[in-house]
Amino acid sequence: MVPPSVPDPTVAGDKDYLRIALLLVLVLLAYGNTLVNDFTMDDELYIVRNPQVTSPSLRELFTPNKATDLFRPITFTTFALNWGLSGARPFGFHLLNLMLHAAVAILPYLLLQMLLRPSPHARNIALAASLLFAVHPIHTEAVASIVGRGELLAAGFLLAAWILHLRDREVPALLCFVLAMASKESAVVFLALVLMGDYALGKWKTPLRYARIAVITLLYVALLWKMAGGHFGRAAYSPLDNPLVILPPVWRILNALRVAWRYVGLQIYPGTLSCDYSFNQIPLFVNWRLILPAAVAAVAFVAAWIWAVWNRKRGLVLAGGIYLAAFATTANILVPTGTIMGERLAYLPSVGFCLLVALAWNRLLTWNWLRERQRTVAWAVLAVVVAALGVRTVARNRDWKDNLTLYSAAVRAVPHSAKMHYDLGNEYLARQRFDEARVEFQAALHIYPSYPDALMAYGLLEYRAGHYDAAEHIMRSGLEMSPRQHNPDYDDMLVNLAALLLQTGRTDGALELLNREVAESPKYARGWSNRAAVHYQRGETALAATDAEMALRLDPANTQAQNLRRLLSSPAPVASPN
Repeated sequence: MVPPSVPDPTVAGDKDYLRIALLLVLVLLAYGNTLVNDFTMDDELYIVRNPQVTSPSLRELFTPNKATDLFRPITFTTFALNWGLSGARPFGFHLLNLMLHAAVAILPYLLLQMLLRPSPHARNIALAASLLFAVHPIHTEAVASIVGRGELLAAGFLLAAWILHLRDREVPALLCFVLAMASKESAVVFLALVLMGDYALGKWKTPLRYARIAVITLLYVALLWKMAGGHFGRAAYSPLDNPLVILPPVWRILNALRVAWRYVGLQIYPGTLSCDYSFNQIPLFVNWRLILPAAVAAVAFVAAWIWAVWNRKRGLVLAGGIYLAAFATTANILVPTGTIMGERLAYLPSVGFCLLVALAWNRLLTWNWLRERQRTVAWAVLAVVVAALGVRTVARNRDWKDNLTLYSAAVRAVPHSAKMHYDLGNEYLARQRFDEARVEFQAALHIYPSYPDALMAYGLLEYRAGHYDAAEHIMRSGLEMSPRQHNPDYDDMLVNLAALLLQTGRTDGALELLNREVAESPKYARGWSNRAAVHYQRGETALAATDAEMALRLDPANTQAQNLRRLLSSPAPVASPN
């Protein structure tokens, strides 16, 4: 019997164009409402307040981010290009994220056909997996959050590199691999992916091909090691962001396996989603009775995958391999990372999960019991699942409209997260909703009493309420708990305390703090403008003018320095600190 011919998936036919068009339409329908969203969450740190983006240079872009030590030059370059085109308007940033996700959603359709051929069902399986991937709600953080772009770029370049590898286009494949790693470091798993894929296909490349990928990977890893000062990632991670870092390695790994099953749960049923899972939302255990079920289940999963590898069950090998490899660097198993869990981290692994679901769906499609109605039933089931996921994605995107809606949704989803209560309190504080802010700050400090940022924000609330003694005590406690090198908000914290001292007439104490601030962080404009205000109040007009000019050179939009310059040119009441 002659096997059915399988068209080359790298050459698109009319049906392929229609299916790709369907994927693009679904992405637009599912994620189009992100275009009206504002900057949210970490966008402030990595975009709005990041000189790599707002005043870029090649040297800045190809050095680690000063606040977080991240080395992602391609990702930050795209942010800088967005900023150059539209400034601080978020629409262009969201539009590019939408376009990138649309492009990435097409790549599994092309890749999986190549990996699954000559199966006559390869094209349908690839389409089903890509449809699920295009609309799955667990991807909302990667798409709706602008800084999730690192996930989109890394996944896109990595999948493109894999396709080019299969087509024997080695140089473009290696270039895409380098671009993937320069977008996000988790792309280092490329060698594991191509080895698994070539094994599944039974078509090995020359050893030198794999050797060159390995050499590039090792060079990149060595570069990261050197730039980080002899370690991977940051020297220390906050237990607030990742409580796993406080555990011994064995218990960290066992608890990380429990977290891994949470990802699976969200991929199966993405009913409750959150932008954060930090302390103390996910309980940790050092008890074998509580930890053993997740560990046994993980061992069973790996054993099942090894069985599939041994028996060359190609679809299962690919689904499990993509899932395991894509999570390898972010699961807190090999090394601890900066977060205990993040939905954005499931973006690339989701290709493996969606493939597994598509394989199960294909069994329904080819189930003999259904006979003539089998195709109708199977496609109807797929359509219902895709529609349900798409509706959930549209609803979830609305949570990312702005920080107030995002953090309000997060507090409902993860009520034990100290960080989310703190962030929501800050949003209420910015809107002068002081009673609601106080409730959130108290909730954050109840969960995590040694939370310096929450203490400083609570102190600022008391300061604005006119409770100066309480405010100073709380703010000093927060500042003492917060080493500068581990807290990107340290500058704001110190200047806020200095502003309190100036407000209460203690100019010597305020000046002492601000002298320290401009010495330790000379590029922070608020330090200079607040010191200018102190000098002005002390009658030191020449020093005030010098500091105000420095603040305006660093930040021309600094209103405090602008007001001081006007005051110095014509006598007027003293400028109040900010």
